[in-house]
Amino acid sequence: MAGKSVSEVPSYRRDQGIVFQSYALFPHLTVRRNLEFPLEMRGVKAADRAKRVSRMLERVRLGEFGGRMPSQLSGGQQQRVAVARALIADPPILLLDEPLGALDRNLREQMQIEIKELHREFGKTTICVTHDQEEALTLSDRIVVMRAGQIEQIDTPEALYDRPKTRFVANFLGEANILENTEFKVE
Repeated sequence: MAGKSVSEVPSYRRDQGIVFQSYALFPHLTVRRNLEFPLEMRGVKAADRAKRVSRMLERVRLGEFGGRMPSQLSGGQQQRVAVARALIADPPILLLDEPLGALDRNLREQMQIEIKELHREFGKTTICVTHDQEEALTLSDRIVVMRAGQIEQIDTPEALYDRPKTRFVANFLGEANILENTEFKVE
């Protein structure tokens, strides 16, 4: 990160926001306390924590839910709390690990829009791991297609779709127009 390897740095020491597929919210803490936790760990004073948490809850449209427990929220609300918690400490990078996988189709589509809006608003470098091609095409400015741990292609969604460099990339994106014989004769 920022030109430095973090492979030897323990994950809790890396300055990053992470959202897991399971959301990993603290079930014994209220929504407000879930958002306060990363700030408290960074030594942010209580008054500043309270202001930042209130602003973030309003931003993710959960202003009235600060006193609730995660189990009292819908899947989409839990997902918004997880994203808010990842963003609240203002990390330089946001990592999303299959963040929408547990949601039904309609909610997943709504949350894709919400994540795009948050990305634009906060301007954070965001890496989203997904196996859902539609989600990758919707959320991304650039996509890295990987196969067996190796990069097949890095490009914009449009370039990947229009000009896949390998058969794997073409098949990965679905509905591929693969021409088996590319030798043509003009008569």
